[in-house]
Amino acid sequence: MTFTQILSTLGVVGGAARSWGPKLAAAAALISVGFGLSEYRSKPAEPAAVVSIRATGRTYPKTLATAYAAAWIKGAEALEAGKGPVDALGVVTEAWTAGRVALFDKAVAPAFAAVVPEGKADAEVSAADRAALAALWRAFAAGLSGSK
Repeated sequence: MTFTQILSTLGVVGGAARSWGPKLAAAAALISVGFGLSEYRSKPAEPAAVVSIRATGRTYPKTLATAYAAAWIKGAEALEAGKGPVDALGVVTEAWTAGRVALFDKAVAPAFAAVVPEGKADAEVSAADRAALAALWRAFAAGLSGSK
């Protein structure tokens, strides 16, 4: 039996394919569109806090770099003011620590504290709060890394 005969027997070529082929192709297309729509519809909308913290994560590295640059400027100013390199590096370290903590406190911490207030005892944090906080941490990390 030739390859063409086998295909004809299976209905891939020949008369059966001409009558059923377009119908099967249309059915397959509708089924795949249906699966695609159900997948889209079944995905719940992300909470606004998750969307917001992901956006913060996207912009955070640039503002963090600005704080880091400011620390090095302060170190350079310390050198110019007569401090030695070791002391000037101490100025850089202090300015960098203060700058990044201030930036985090301003840009990121409020979103986390909205879910679990700072200072709340671990024993008082519910499983739902931990899950919500974990979702925010993942979204922030996704924003930092540029993923969705």
